[in-house]
Amino acid sequence: FPTRRSSDLKVVCTGNPIRKAVLTATREEGAKAFGFDPAKKTVLISGGSRGARSINNAMVDVLVEAAKQREVQYLHVTGKLDYEDIISRLKAKGVNLDETPNVKVEPYLYNMPQAMAMADLVVYRAGATGLAELTARGIPAILIPYPYAAENHQEHNARALEAAGAARVILNRELKSDNLQSTLQELLADEDKLTAMASASRALGKPQAAEDIADMVIDMIQGRKTK
Repeated sequence: FPTRRSSDLKVVCTGNPIRKAVLTATREEGAKAFGFDPAKKTVLISGGSRGARSINNAMVDVLVEAAKQREVQYLHVTGKLDYEDIISRLKAKGVNLDETPNVKVEPYLYNMPQAMAMADLVVYRAGATGLAELTARGIPAILIPYPYAAENHQEHNARALEAAGAARVILNRELKSDNLQSTLQELLADEDKLTAMASASRALGKPQAAEDIADMVIDMIQGRKTK
């Protein structure tokens, strides 16, 4: 192949393509799907499709405290591997989820767009796809980067959102129930802060990434045909 000069190359930042459902799901749909009150603040916790043990462990005591109050709703997705253990530990600490409507624990979600639609704040890892979805919707985040990601890219992702004012970052090695609880309480109690974080997150979002990529591909094909 002929060598191309750097001046011939064009780089475009499109963002990651995301599912349309992420953008079209509504808060009311999400609340109905999970039996929550759409008028109450809601926190979504997920360590990815397989879960994150460090996040699950830190959340146990957070959920114990959440079960004592009803003002904030929590939806915790544990991943299938840790689900039974987390349920057992909550029961051992006196939490009966059948009698705690503001706390729900699930092993896996097939309707994540609806869960995100009702979230006022999330506790997440910092993978590219998850952050693309969060910023497209403008959701404030507490990010716990996966520490073994290649070239530590999840921390770099998380720091970019933190620098923009869209997220707080807690490193995996520093994650404990008390600092996660205090960060949650601080943000949930400050409506102005959550609003500012949401705006900062939305400013980073690329909701039209899929369309932009498709348009560029079509333009390239059409450009070649006219030569």
